[in-house]
Amino acid sequence: MTIDEKKQLLGKAFWDREIDPDLLYAFVNGEIDSIPLMFSKSIYLRLLSTYDWYTLLSLLPMETLEKAMSDDVLDNLFPKTLRRKYRYARQLLFR
Repeated sequence: MTIDEKKQLLGKAFWDREIDPDLLYAFVNGEIDSIPLMFSKSIYLRLLSTYDWYTLLSLLPMETLEKAMSDDVLDNLFPKTLRRKYRYARQLLFR
């Protein structure tokens, strides 16, 4: 997936907010620590609930994916079946 394709997907995930896709890209790649007026947890929640597993693997570096799958984030993910799915995937990938 190209950088432009990644930025486009990130922008689509936040269609209802005016967030620069370049900022989102920089955030998920660890180039910046935060985005003004947004919590990192809300960014991760939106991405996990918007895209399928294979898109997330292409879109996010593994370090970011591990942060996105922390207990703090997953505890707030809805529905419960999606929460269980990501906990299982985290167990396989990071433990």
